Amino acid sequence: MRTTFRRATTSFFTLLIAASLAFASDPPWKGKPYQQWDDKDIQRVFSDSPWARKTTITRSWGAATQKDAQNPQLPGGGRSMPGPGRGGAQGPNDTAGSESTFDVYWASSRVMRAATARRSVLHGGKSDLDVDKYATAPQEEYQVAIQSEDMSPFVRHDEKFYEANSFLEPKKSKQKVSPSHVVYERDEKSQVAAAVFFFPRKTASGEPTIGSDEKNVEFNCKIEGTNLRVSFEPQKMVDNQGPAL
Repeated sequence: MRTTFRRATTSFFTLLIAASLAFASDPPWKGKPYQQWDDKDIQRVFSDSPWARKTTITRSWGAATQKDAQNPQLPGGGRSMPGPGRGGAQGPNDTAGSESTFDVYWASSRVMRAATARRSVLHGGKSDLDVDKYATAPQEEYQVAIQSEDMSPFVRHDEKFYEANSFLEPKKSKQKVSPSHVVYERDEKSQVAAAVFFFPRKTASGEPTIGSDEKNVEFNCKIEGTNLRVSFEPQKMVDNQGPAL
């Protein structure tokens, strides 16, 4: 009887330890509430998650001038964006023929919004109450954000240009979804820090633009003669609450 009890107890603790290890190895968006995320967890969301993509393209353009970067005719918002801060200032290697790296985020996801909000608590003095409201606010449209150390192409062309030269393409339906609008986010120096593309969640007939069984969605944006393309996998864009687009 004692042997049976010992075996049962050992099995219980073995399962408990295995469950604890599995929980610890889960990505932060599945393993723990975002209120407990630390800087390492936040960085993983920005750089190594289904909602974040990075791509490099060869530059066919030169650096924008400081005057262009501060062009007051180009409108922009003031809300917080995911990822590290970006600006319009150019570096010494920003010449045609060099390479530029672009970060592309599925910014409407509650995971990306939670990471942005949590970072504001840790480093920006925001309260948990403000963060929770921002992270959980329903989004009427999908949002895809582009950021780069070199935002020259977005300085040279306004939002309407990119509205006409970008789309989402779910691979199953193969229907290209045009953005309803594009918004430039600006930093404290009025330089373009990010471009946010808004896409409708439903077609004109009321059907979802991205079906629940969709496995791959490509974001395509023409940047100075080059097509920037990144693919997202909706089936993997899931947190501890379910699908998170």
